Amino acid sequence: MSFPGKGKRILIIDDEECMRDSCCQVLTKAGYWVETAMNGEVGLAKASEIGPDIVLVDLDMPGASGLEVMDRLNEIDPEIVKIVVTGNTSIDLEKEIILKHRALSYLTKPFSPEQLNMVVRKALDRRDQIKQEEDFHGS
Repeated sequence: MSFPGKGKRILIIDDEECMRDSCCQVLTKAGYWVETAMNGEVGLAKASEIGPDIVLVDLDMPGASGLEVMDRLNEIDPEIVKIVVTGNTSIDLEKEIILKHRALSYLTKPFSPEQLNMVVRKALDRRDQIKQEEDFHGS
């Protein structure tokens, strides 16, 4: 059986265990290699260690906020595609997330497995596009 996500690494940073577990189950079933972290500091350490293609970041966490985590992920690897997971649906926040913190997209809690898979596929397409542009300009 062939999985579209084979070899793609996804890191989920969320302080809610049930959210981490459910996202992990959905994405593992789709064939992705998934790692989780319970807070921003642990997530940043894991990001440095594993070099994920995509990071799903909860916006509201104790300690380092999701916005801080995204900024620090940009320092670790600007090519990591970031998806914000949030219960907040503010238009101003959406603009800040996408423009200032360079997230590709966001998911509003609660979301379905189908929504999660769709956003992850979009993020992987973007990651592949970045890599192709890098290869083209680097040649």
